[in-house]
Amino acid sequence: MKKRVMLLLILFYAVSVGHCLALTTGEVVRRVQERYESIWSLTAHFVQESTSKMLNQTRVTKARGKVYFKKPGLMRWEYTTSPKNKWVSDGKTLWFYQPEEDQVIVERVDLEKGRLFLAFLVGQGDLTKDFNIHHWDEEAGESKQGYRIELTPKEPHVMMDRLILTVDRKTFHVGQAEVYDVYGNLMRTLFKRFRVNLELSPDLFTFVIPPETEVIENFSGASQ
Repeated sequence: MKKRVMLLLILFYAVSVGHCLALTTGEVVRRVQERYESIWSLTAHFVQESTSKMLNQTRVTKARGKVYFKKPGLMRWEYTTSPKNKWVSDGKTLWFYQPEEDQVIVERVDLEKGRLFLAFLVGQGDLTKDFNIHHWDEEAGESKQGYRIELTPKEPHVMMDRLILTVDRKTFHVGQAEVYDVYGNLMRTLFKRFRVNLELSPDLFTFVIPPETEVIENFSGASQ
């Protein structure tokens, strides 16, 4: 009998402590923002899965690579699977290089275009200012990977209708980002093997166009 009572007390204590430690979605968002405000550079490996819906057909493509972020506004995505594309930004100019097409698209950085949908990672944007946070005062949803928070942009976004972030419970790094566009297409990116505050060469964030590469300048409608 005493053992049973003791067990019930232990279980009650564990449940009570767990309830006290539960975080609201708003608190998770604040901690994510604080975490990335304290970081000035970040690298990670990523696995990406894109699901597109066209003509009543669903197509899934997978890719992987490495990403580099540095404040303010610098980034580099290097795909190690075919096609070995690159996205490079020095904060002002964005280069999209497609080696299999011998082509590079050059445009001004514009957060509204969606490639910088994780702008807060590079010191641009603010989750609470740029997004509507769903279930703000409610206990944050969880999966095996961590807290899940759902956001929608406050301003209409050409490439993002909804953003779901999965956040590590201990570090508050974004471990996964799911981006849905207005057509229901999904791009899911899983980040792993994080390294923060490394010295990253400025050369990583500029792109030297290879000889004989077709250059397409796409500056129409970009922010000045």
